[in-house]
Amino acid sequence: MERTKDFSGRSGLPSSKVKAQKKSKKKIKKYREVDFTLLAVTVALVLFGLLMVYSASSYENIVRGRESYSDVIRQGFFAAVGLFVMIFVVSNFDYHFMTMSRTKLLVFAVLVLNVAVILFEPVKGASRWLRFGGLSLQPSELAKFTMVLYAANTLKRLDILKGRKKWKPTIRVFLMMIVFAGIVVVLQSNLSIGAIIVITSLILIFLAGGTFLQLFTYVSIGISGLGILLWIEPYRMARLLNFGDPFKEAQGAGHQLVQSLYALTSGGVFGQGIGMSRLKAFWLPEAQNDFIFAVIVEELGLIGGLFLMLLLLILIYRGIRISIEAKDQFGRLLAVGITAIFALQSFINIAVVIGAFPVTGVTLPFISAGGTSLVVNLVAVGVLLNISRQSKSV
Repeated sequence: MERTKDFSGRSGLPSSKVKAQKKSKKKIKKYREVDFTLLAVTVALVLFGLLMVYSASSYENIVRGRESYSDVIRQGFFAAVGLFVMIFVVSNFDYHFMTMSRTKLLVFAVLVLNVAVILFEPVKGASRWLRFGGLSLQPSELAKFTMVLYAANTLKRLDILKGRKKWKPTIRVFLMMIVFAGIVVVLQSNLSIGAIIVITSLILIFLAGGTFLQLFTYVSIGISGLGILLWIEPYRMARLLNFGDPFKEAQGAGHQLVQSLYALTSGGVFGQGIGMSRLKAFWLPEAQNDFIFAVIVEELGLIGGLFLMLLLLILIYRGIRISIEAKDQFGRLLAVGITAIFALQSFINIAVVIGAFPVTGVTLPFISAGGTSLVVNLVAVGVLLNISRQSKSV
């Protein structure tokens, strides 16, 4: 075999193999290390959430004759699945794989799943879940991030378009937004998720290069639609009017918020201690789900609440940084859309719990009990990690 010689006269590898090794090194360097801060804060949120789900649900489980840890075991299973997929699959899977053609297939599948909820028995008056034996799936959680993926694919070249061509992609995103939000709100009675889909889509249109006229048009239509939805459902209007003074109907529409405020005030600065919440003992409905933040403050005090908010702010900050440093417009829009959902859900959930926003069913990301929400959120973080590994600095 012919061998090459280096400058010192020593024989080396064939030139073809040298070139192959160089190409291999370049391929290895394609991805850098994951964003460790984002990874660490996500794992911290998941572990903190498991602790608080156990604390918030243990009393009710014991009273109902179940094991105290039954809810946290279930949540832990989904956390393990979500973390595995996030770290070993999605973070290593090139986000450019989700082309528009593949995205359209995903959109169709998610829309079918969201319509299929009407075939299952409602829970607490709402049809939001698909049930398969002992497992359940909440397809509206998939709808949020699927809409972000569709919008990012549609708007990724908006900034270079001009005139009438600039309207076409934004109209497609707006119409798809209406379809997603409409199905979620009308069929599932889930106004909060519908609103998050709409707000996130409008943010993406604006950041992608949409004009103020386009944004004004779509916002006006959105506000008009919200007004109609509030008007045709009296209970929504009652929630809107009641949250300003929930004590007027402390045993009715304001009961949940009143109990939440009691939990917040009884926590003080340092809290009552882990597991020592009194309001979770059937006083505060949905203690381990939508109102888990109230239990956190009651048991860990103001310090515990601020610590959790700090973790969420770090998560949001890292998401914004990843968006800024993304190597292409598709990655930027995808990252900012995912981050916007986390930010909106965190803000709305905490605002509801402290009485600054009407009561609505929005979970606290990574903290509230719910397998679908946890797995989907972790997959979304995996996408952020993947975008960060292909950033401009690579």
